[in-house]
Amino acid sequence: MLRENLRILRRLVFAADLCLVGFGFQLAIMIDNARYGIFAGLFISDELFLPALIIWGLVLWYHPHCYVFRLKKVSEIIRNCVKASLVASGIYLAFIFVTGYFEWNRTQVILFASLTSALLVWSRLSIIVLLQYYRRKGYNYQTVLIIGTGELARDFADKILNNLHFGLKILGFLDLERRPDLWRYRDIPSIGYLSDLPDILKRKQVDYVVFAVERNHLDLIEVSVRICEEMGVRVSVLADFFHLKIAKRRVESFFGAPMICYDTAPTLSLPMVVKAVLDRTLAAVGILAFSPIMIVAAFAVKFSSPGPVIFKQPRCGLNGRKFTLYKFRTMVRNAEELKKSLMRFNEIDGAAFKMKCDPRITRVGKLLRKTSIDELPQLFNVLRGEMSFVGPRPPLAEEVAQYDLWQRRKLSMKPGLTCLWQISGRSNISFKEWMRLDLEYIDNWSLKKDAEILVRTVPAVLKGTGAR
Repeated sequence: MLRENLRILRRLVFAADLCLVGFGFQLAIMIDNARYGIFAGLFISDELFLPALIIWGLVLWYHPHCYVFRLKKVSEIIRNCVKASLVASGIYLAFIFVTGYFEWNRTQVILFASLTSALLVWSRLSIIVLLQYYRRKGYNYQTVLIIGTGELARDFADKILNNLHFGLKILGFLDLERRPDLWRYRDIPSIGYLSDLPDILKRKQVDYVVFAVERNHLDLIEVSVRICEEMGVRVSVLADFFHLKIAKRRVESFFGAPMICYDTAPTLSLPMVVKAVLDRTLAAVGILAFSPIMIVAAFAVKFSSPGPVIFKQPRCGLNGRKFTLYKFRTMVRNAEELKKSLMRFNEIDGAAFKMKCDPRITRVGKLLRKTSIDELPQLFNVLRGEMSFVGPRPPLAEEVAQYDLWQRRKLSMKPGLTCLWQISGRSNISFKEWMRLDLEYIDNWSLKKDAEILVRTVPAVLKGTGAR
C-alpha cells in the first residue's frame, strides 16, 4: 500500500538498463574478438543489436516488480531482476536459433546474455547501496502515522521496523480505544487519540496515514479519512480482514473502485503466458511428429472392433468449464452403458472409477493404454487451449458432483495431459492421494516444475507404470 511514485525513477532506471544492454552487447564482442587478437570490428551481425534491445526492453518494462525498490527485500529485488534476465535471455536465444544467427558465433551470443544479466544485477545492487546510504544519512525517508493499536497495527509496525531499508519511519500510533494511559510498542509511542488527528497533521510532517483497524471499527474512521482527504494527506487503509491459508491476496481496480482479490491458483503472469505459448507450440510439433503413430493407431482401432475411432467425452476444465476431450477409443462401443453394472467392482475410492481387469477394454485398447498412445488425440485439446501439457487430469461432471469441498480446487487450474499423479503411480494411488498431488502441483506451480514433470513422465509412460 505504501509505495512511492516510481514513475520517474522507473523511467530513469529503464533507460540505464537499455544502456547496459547495449554495453553488454559491445563488451561481449570485444571480449570474444580479443581471444583472436582482434580489437576492432564486429563478428555478430549488426542486425542482432536491435532485436536484443527490443527483447530485453520489453521483458524488463513489463516485468511487474523489476523497478520496485521500496517495500522490497534485497533478495526480492535481485531475484526479480534475475528472473527477468533469464526470461529475456531465453527469448533472445530462441530468436537466435530460429533466425539461424547462432551458427555465426555462439560464444558471443552466450557472452552477451551472461554479461547483460550480470550488469543488470550489478545496477540493482548499486541502487540498493545508494538508497541505503541516503536513508542512513536521514534522506529519502517517508513518515507514517498508524491509526490503531490492535494486532493488525502491530503486525504492520513489525514489517516496517524489521525492514528499515524500506525507507519508512513510524511517527507513532493513534489509539481508537481511548486507553487511560498512553501506550508504547517496540519504542514507538501512542501519541494521542483518533480525535487528535487534525492537530497532529497540522503540527507534524506526515507522508502517510495508515488506518490499521479491525473490520468492526471501520465505521469509526470514516470521518478521519475525510479529514485526511480535506487536508491533502495520503491515506492507506489496511484491508487484511480475512486470514486465509491458501489464497494469495492482490488488489485490483474495478471501474475505478478498489477490489481485493484472493487467488488460490497462479494468476496471469509472464511465466503463465510462456506456459500457454509453449503448450500450443509443442502441441503443434507433437501432432506433426506423432501423426504416423496416430494414423496406425486409428486403423488398428477401426478394424479391431465396431465403433468410432475417436472417443469423445465431455469433461470439466478450468473452473468447471465444459469441453470435449478426445482419445482413441479403447473400449467397446457401449462402454458407458456397461459401466453402471460394473460400479460394484470399482477399485479406487472417491469420485472415480478404476477397474484392473475392465472387460470393456479391447485388445488394441489395452496396448494403447499401456503405451499411452490413446492420449495422443488430446494434443488437439492442447492446441485449442482447452488443456495444457502439465496440469490436473480433467474429471467427468458426475465425478465433480461427488467431490468434497477441498477437492474441487483442482479445477482452479487448466487440466493437463500429465501431472504429479502420472509420475507417482497413476492408477496405483488412492483417490485422495491423487487429489492431494493435484493440489500440491497447483500450490507449487512453476515452469521449472512443469519441465521436471514432463521429463519424469517419459520413463513412466515407457514403463507403463500404473497404466490401465
